[in-house]
Amino acid sequence: MAGDKETQAPPSSAFQFKTQPFDVAKQAEEGKKRTFTGVAYSGEVIQGHYWWGDVVFDLDTMQVKTPLGALIDHDTGRRAGVVTSFNKDNQGGLQVVGDLLSNKYGQEVAQDSDEGYPWQMSVYIVPGSIEEVERGEVEVNGKTLKAPITVFRNGVIREVSFCALGADDNTSAVAASHNPKQFNKQEDTDVTEEEKAKAAQQQAEQERDAALNELKQFKEQKRKDDIAALEAELKIQFSAEDKLSYAEMDEAAFTFATKQLRQFSAPKNDNQPNNLQHLFKHQAQGGQGGSAPEDQEHKFSAGAKAFANQNKGA
Repeated sequence: MAGDKETQAPPSSAFQFKTQPFDVAKQAEEGKKRTFTGVAYSGEVIQGHYWWGDVVFDLDTMQVKTPLGALIDHDTGRRAGVVTSFNKDNQGGLQVVGDLLSNKYGQEVAQDSDEGYPWQMSVYIVPGSIEEVERGEVEVNGKTLKAPITVFRNGVIREVSFCALGADDNTSAVAASHNPKQFNKQEDTDVTEEEKAKAAQQQAEQERDAALNELKQFKEQKRKDDIAALEAELKIQFSAEDKLSYAEMDEAAFTFATKQLRQFSAPKNDNQPNNLQHLFKHQAQGGQGGSAPEDQEHKFSAGAKAFANQNKGA
């Protein structure tokens, strides 16, 4: 392994370390935010890492700027809170305090915590340098540590995360990144081929889901705009039930329905009023000389919806 490390770059997983629990304050008073506290890094040695062996992060040179984002599982699309203050020393490690957001991700962390879910805390750190001490001793975080040991120095904390998995009674969580220019090494093939495939799959799935969600939102908004434009054009107001029915139609059914609505609403001459205002009323109206307009219009509406139902998902 040592020979391989001289020619290989550490995989992303080599910068991920086990985590410790954190605390979410109980329900806050009305108008106040839910808070959280946690030890993002204990300052102790992280032992037996598969790539680095024993690892320690130099607290003295570690940089933290607030406000600092708090994510779920290091996913920038799942913003759950904000670190508002921190403290770092050799006794307590890196301790953070912050507020949970009121969005669904912040509420997810709070609710799951209230129900006993053991969330863990992790940090994302960009090390300025990595010192591999092979012989002798080195002093870090007020402790004299024996080689062999790896020291991460001048680390910059980019974010903290609430993580669903991982626990260790003695160590903190760190998911670090690195500058490829700093490490001219390749990944260990025994460990990382599966990890690389898994990471690529997860990335592809995230990009796919994001694209599908964006397309869905675009289509939903376009359909709302089309319905509003149709109301304005025909000078009518659809009921909530009818709007829902039109919103759920596939494109072919909606195109057919709008075409029929326009044809039905078109007056036969300049003196004939537009009867479309009766189209979505469900009251029986009497008429002379044949079926009432209400009956004819309701039949059309029912027919259009039946057509739409037959064509859903086509």
